[in-house]
Amino acid sequence: MEFDLARLQISEALRYRRRVSGTTASLGYLPERLLLDGGCGTSLIARGLDVRAEPTALWNITRPDEVRAVHHGFIEAGAAAIQTNTFVANRLALEARGISEVRACNLAAAAVAREAAAGSGVMVIGNIGPSGQVPPPQGDANLSQLEETFAEQASYLAAGGVDLLHIETMVHPKEMRAALRGAREGAPGMPVVVSIACRASGDSFKSTMGFAIDSMLAVAIEEKADGIGANCMLCPIEMVPLIELIVAKASVPVFAKPTIAPDGGAPLYPDEFAEGVARLFAAGARAVGGCCGTSFKDISTARRRLDRGYR
Repeated sequence: MEFDLARLQISEALRYRRRVSGTTASLGYLPERLLLDGGCGTSLIARGLDVRAEPTALWNITRPDEVRAVHHGFIEAGAAAIQTNTFVANRLALEARGISEVRACNLAAAAVAREAAAGSGVMVIGNIGPSGQVPPPQGDANLSQLEETFAEQASYLAAGGVDLLHIETMVHPKEMRAALRGAREGAPGMPVVVSIACRASGDSFKSTMGFAIDSMLAVAIEEKADGIGANCMLCPIEMVPLIELIVAKASVPVFAKPTIAPDGGAPLYPDEFAEGVARLFAAGARAVGGCCGTSFKDISTARRRLDRGYR
């Protein structure tokens, strides 16, 4: 009953936000605790789809029934929000695989996710991943081109009717700034969350490219991200101190999408993952789900654990 009420509250709040579109973006309508979905791409691969044959984003066009089935699976598992299958659906990432259908991939992804969520009160989050290029001085990516690339994808996801945008797996502060600015340009008025991929470094954390967590958070705060979080690399228990750090520094909702396995280790059992999810909520996260490899069973086990309390 508590879960159904949360979904109803989300649904009503989203309808209100759409009626007042054009106002300042905000995540004030989020429930106190929002259970997200798990690994969409890895769930599709587990169903037999071959990422070597075509990019995951193309499956929104060529295999929509499979994508819809994954979304349904996470909704049935208890997720109150699902993310579109668009992690590698920006122009730079797709063109690196010889694919030019950027608009079609993103619009199809949004449509499939919305169809799966129809009537359930489940939120649809537009997922934006990295460009695959590295900004200077470490690389030679053009920052203006990066911003345009993220703006384009954000505009298609917004046109497809997503409820908010989630930029994930940011590891370089310059790409993160370009992604946030691009998302604002492409989808004005839409709330934008940004998540960082980190590893532990001494008594703190660094992005997987070696940038201190403080420098990454400074960019997110300067660019007025509506939510800030962490995803991938760390399993739930490993991510708890990182989320506590973000909560202490940010005044916006904090998101957490840990991996199912410690870095380089064996996957957690569903009960272990679920206990970690509860710990992340207790640490102050507003929204928690799973990243690569997180299955329907992991999310359903987390849902049952949360129904018993968050501590």
